[in-house]
Amino acid sequence: MKSTIFTDMSANLKNYVNKWLTLLSRPFIRFTLLVFTCVIIIAVCAIVYRIDPSVVPVTPPCSLRYFTGLYCPGCGMTRAVHSVMNLRFGDAFSYNLLWPLIVMFIAVSLYMWFSFLITGKSPFIPFNRFLRKHSIAAYLFIAVLFAFWILRNIPVYPFTLLAP
Repeated sequence: MKSTIFTDMSANLKNYVNKWLTLLSRPFIRFTLLVFTCVIIIAVCAIVYRIDPSVVPVTPPCSLRYFTGLYCPGCGMTRAVHSVMNLRFGDAFSYNLLWPLIVMFIAVSLYMWFSFLITGKSPFIPFNRFLRKHSIAAYLFIAVLFAFWILRNIPVYPFTLLAP
């Protein structure tokens, strides 16, 4: 009895996902999402460029920091991006040492999203091919991220420099 319930749920979920993918693959919907995404990115970049997040908080505070008192790997990213946009690279590295890595991850994610919106084809195929060929890159990215996360929360002198 259980297997039929899970099979029915799985089939329903698959149908639901297929309906959404079919809807999103229509050219008009993709074009609308492309325009909407561009407007959002331009607005966010303009806000982060103009407003200094260390003076006026633009984003809500980090939930992990709020509840645990620990810094996440992304803490300080808004201030770092603001500093980079205003060509203050030293300040950017003082807010978050991994800002180039995280910005690169965001750029790859946006590339995949725009690639889907423009072509309508799955952007995961070339990405999966790259990861199959260079799987060490993903493991290295995750290892660096977790090491940075742990080290920036150690309250001893050289590691306190990693805190934002």
